Amino acid sequence: MADGSRRAVLVLIDGARCDVLRELLGRGDLPNLSRWVIERGGLTTGTTVFPSTTGVAYIPFLFGRYPGSVGIPGIRWLDRPGAAGGWREQWRAARSYCGVQGGWLNRDIAPAPSLFDLVPESIAICTPLTRGLGPGANRLAFRRAALGAAAHYVGTYPALDRAIARTWLDAAAEPWRFIFVVFPGVDGISHLKDPFHPAVLESYRLVDRALGAFVARVSKEGKGDLPEFFVVSDHGMTAMREHADPAVLLEGDGVRTLRHPVHVWRRGARVATMVSGNASVQLYFDPRSGRAAPLTESGIPTAILERLLALPAVRLVGCRGDTGGVVVRTPRGRARLTEAAGLIRYQPESGDPLGLGGYLELDDRDLLSRTRETDVPDAPRQLLQLFQTSRAGDLVLAGVPGADFRGPWEIPAHRAGHGSLIAEHMEVPIAASVALPDSPIRTVDLMPTILERLDVAVPSGVVLDGVPFSKIVATTEPLTR
Repeated sequence: MADGSRRAVLVLIDGARCDVLRELLGRGDLPNLSRWVIERGGLTTGTTVFPSTTGVAYIPFLFGRYPGSVGIPGIRWLDRPGAAGGWREQWRAARSYCGVQGGWLNRDIAPAPSLFDLVPESIAICTPLTRGLGPGANRLAFRRAALGAAAHYVGTYPALDRAIARTWLDAAAEPWRFIFVVFPGVDGISHLKDPFHPAVLESYRLVDRALGAFVARVSKEGKGDLPEFFVVSDHGMTAMREHADPAVLLEGDGVRTLRHPVHVWRRGARVATMVSGNASVQLYFDPRSGRAAPLTESGIPTAILERLLALPAVRLVGCRGDTGGVVVRTPRGRARLTEAAGLIRYQPESGDPLGLGGYLELDDRDLLSRTRETDVPDAPRQLLQLFQTSRAGDLVLAGVPGADFRGPWEIPAHRAGHGSLIAEHMEVPIAASVALPDSPIRTVDLMPTILERLDVAVPSGVVLDGVPFSKIVATTEPLTR
């Protein structure tokens, strides 16, 4: 039977970078994070999911699944059959969780229990993912919409973060077992300025002060021991120096594109470009065809593939292989990714597009450890999970540092972003008041860890992609040939 006295808090600092967090800790600017979380447990660098973008990258924390496992390929994606319908169907089919369709994320996720379902005494503050919450448990919902819209266009993220901090503090005295609280200021201000701007650094300090006030309130209430704290990020950030928008490029070549925000009704569109973060983009060919099945490599127009592959902004492209698995390409390399019998196989056919040194056939965790030394950590697993859903595009592009794929359509223009497979976007800080394993961990490991700490069993038949920290063992030496 679950021990109802155990409690946990997951604090999400959206867009927090590992290096910035560590620098502020070294300066003594985050004393509460240091005292109440890290000194009780530890701090490590984990990996997030692809696309590494807000909303999509919340799924691991609350569902213990990869986005592709539950049918969410990105912050924007195309419902192929719907795109061939009337104007209403076309608008619905061009999914974008950045606007009025944001709440659809909850219904688009495939049936699966959320952490809120499994821990009914949950409270959530400022999150787009609310599925499973009880009545009244979604705090700041209306103010989040109003303050969030103002913050996006005017930059008033400190006001939003302060409202979140007050709501979190007010919840301290209530009967709860799990609190999920999101602070969007670091991400939002970084987009408008850069990840190292003084206003961004102050956002980290605001979260730390909020944590200290919450601990003081909980201690004052005297309701047992402090809860377990998990302080994490959903993705990293980099300054953007180049906006290499594939839609602009293709339009210049005479290829009509379907894209957000106002070209979702485009007639005669040959390609739909769905951007996430904005350093990843998925392309859907013949979007008005009504075709439900995605294309494999041989069906992708060669001229467009080669044109995009040659862009300096592109780190790699991926697509489904004709005989299964995923094909990964760069201008100088090509490889296949497949998974069978519990092993992931990386087979370079020319060059070494993921920088892994040659052929590998490894267990998932061993491969994670091996890829952490590359510029695209956990790329094999993340590409495989993305293309697991038929909703994913026919082709995906991941950007290099300093480049994204969103041009004149982003209002206001983003000076920093994320979404790619590169280390600067995939690596995230994970601080916890519990012991951390010595081996690499992913954000998808947080949910099973929290359930374990709360003594809540995973229901029979429910599959999670993550592993509790306590069951992550040291990786072995990789097998190569």
